[in-house]
Amino acid sequence: MLGLLAGVGLVSCGSIPNVSQQSQPTGALAQSERGAATKTLVCVLQPNDAVNGQEKYPGSGADLGARVLQSVKQAGLPAALVKGDASTACQGSGATHVLQTVVGRYEDNYTGYSGKPDRIELQLRLSLLGQPASVKEVSYAASSNLVASAFLEWGNAKPLSLLKTDFDDRVKSLLLGIR
Repeated sequence: MLGLLAGVGLVSCGSIPNVSQQSQPTGALAQSERGAATKTLVCVLQPNDAVNGQEKYPGSGADLGARVLQSVKQAGLPAALVKGDASTACQGSGATHVLQTVVGRYEDNYTGYSGKPDRIELQLRLSLLGQPASVKEVSYAASSNLVASAFLEWGNAKPLSLLKTDFDDRVKSLLLGIR
């Protein structure tokens, strides 16, 4: 019985996503002028904290940045998370590529209680350092599954918990070919 309660407790902190959009990469990167000995390093820019109308989500930018960083590393590329002035911070880290996360929507609701789903919409933009006009990008949008949330989400899962395997796959598809 204790094991069952522990299992339910682990599930209750997350959301089951309904992925509504995940695009294939669009755009193209310019050819890198770096030497063959230079290793790829992705500079993941930490986004600003999300805002939805009057609602502010302190710490959400750091959480999103860390989650994107995790996805880049799962794709097998070295990466560094930076905040502040992108060009200075990325050059200082030795990065070859810049990955920017643009938050289109971030909605955190008590889904299990209110019946209103959490929502997240992101656009990821990859460019070579110093060449921001040459961009490859993907988008991702998901909302929490209302039926599953009614039974499993007893706490308040964050929209960040909607970024699961589908999201990791989008990041991986964006990074293909930059090794």
